[in-house]
Amino acid sequence: MNTLRVCKQCATVLPVGAPESLCPKCLMKIGLGSEAGQPKDQTAATPDLAELKILFPQLEIIELLGRGGMGIVYKARQRQLDRLVALKILPTEIGDDPAFAERFSREARALARLNHPNIVSIYDSGDSGGLFYFLMEYVDGVNLRQMLSAGRMEPKDALAIVPKICEALQYAHDEGIMHRDIKPENILFDKKGRVKIADFGLAKLLKPDDEDLTLTASGTLMGTPKYMSPEQLENSHTVDHRADIYSLGVVFYEMLTGELPLGRFEAPSKHVHIDVRLDEVVLRTLEKAPGRRYQHASELKTGVEEITRLDQLPPEVRAMLGFEHKSKRMVFGMPLVHVVSGLDTKTGKMRESRGFIACGGNARGFIALGRRAHGVFAFGAVASGVFAFGGVSMGIITMGGVGLGLFGFGGVMLSLILGCGGVAAAPIAFGGVAAGYFANGALTWGAFTMGRNSHDQTAAAFFGEWEAYFGVIGIIGTMLSLTLPSLIVIVRVAIAKRLGIAKID
Repeated sequence: MNTLRVCKQCATVLPVGAPESLCPKCLMKIGLGSEAGQPKDQTAATPDLAELKILFPQLEIIELLGRGGMGIVYKARQRQLDRLVALKILPTEIGDDPAFAERFSREARALARLNHPNIVSIYDSGDSGGLFYFLMEYVDGVNLRQMLSAGRMEPKDALAIVPKICEALQYAHDEGIMHRDIKPENILFDKKGRVKIADFGLAKLLKPDDEDLTLTASGTLMGTPKYMSPEQLENSHTVDHRADIYSLGVVFYEMLTGELPLGRFEAPSKHVHIDVRLDEVVLRTLEKAPGRRYQHASELKTGVEEITRLDQLPPEVRAMLGFEHKSKRMVFGMPLVHVVSGLDTKTGKMRESRGFIACGGNARGFIALGRRAHGVFAFGAVASGVFAFGGVSMGIITMGGVGLGLFGFGGVMLSLILGCGGVAAAPIAFGGVAAGYFANGALTWGAFTMGRNSHDQTAAAFFGEWEAYFGVIGIIGTMLSLTLPSLIVIVRVAIAKRLGIAKID
């Protein structure tokens, strides 16, 4: 007659062949370093592979892949189907919760319904000797953390990865499932470069009370605060799918810059040379208030793809649609150089450049060069500033085809003090046609004039020897007004060639 054997730890009946007089559950606790309900030592050895054969006879356990707050993962081979799988054993402490079995069964069925190419598939789940587990798709590759550790990721790679993650998140959110722990460790890549998100819904499953910042028996934080949304940290009961969008924003920022957006962080373009349109996309995902973020992952995907579609166009077409260059160096709180061309693809309007040196479109800066320019020194078709040069110029000292200022030199000048040009109107006016209080020119009108049509002694005494000088200035101003547009075009072309673009507006 066979004698019943019981576990020396919990006194339950032992299965045939159980080693060391321990049931499978207690055996696993010892293997994981947690015995008799005591927190396990994180330096303890993982379970011996031979011991796992008793718990999972249908699998050939190959090697340990990793361990953490969400459990322990092994690489295994499913004997019957001859395929590689990942075996995730959830933390042993959860078995002490009598309500967990029912919750596990319900949530596991929901997770198993997730069928998306960018989500790690769940093949099976259950309870083996009191140990809850998932049998999942094995992804033979690396995770995003390993990729980031190997070196800074190229922006184009980040722009290719994020839309795939968005697709997976949107699919899961439509199914009513949040991830709650989006971070580089949970974003996997197989050998063909395909993106896979792992551990969907496990954070919620293992935290039934929505307590994101709880500790496992190992002392491991359940969840990753650096990637959590503010509402997740403050009141996890109120979180919804927009928390996943925030977490993805943190990952996106890290992929672009190599840093985490902690404290008062700068826009990504301040760290790395990228299209500044990405700043708006990334920063919107990182809004503290959920209502100000993208409301759906699909919206974030669209925002990224609008930029990548332009980047994939031929250079000459991309140059016509728009270009932007902003230097990292700052002067008086603005970029040293900001160059733009083309139209804003969102508004359909001319782009605006703002910098110490602003070039292109509507330019605003200390030195501004653009179709419309405003600055201390402004050069453009329409220019306004202290020193304004252009087709139409307005400023203290203006030079151009048509000018308005205190002192004006050019084709047609309306000045408050002195005007020199083809046609000049000012208190003191010099030109082919001059009108003013004192006027000197071929044709003159005013109180005191000197010209072919009149010769006033008061005007002659006023102008005196300065007549010749102002006459020369008027001629020079007129010549410059004719050549200035060409000079501005030459400067634009030179800058465009330097930056490798077709033109600058």
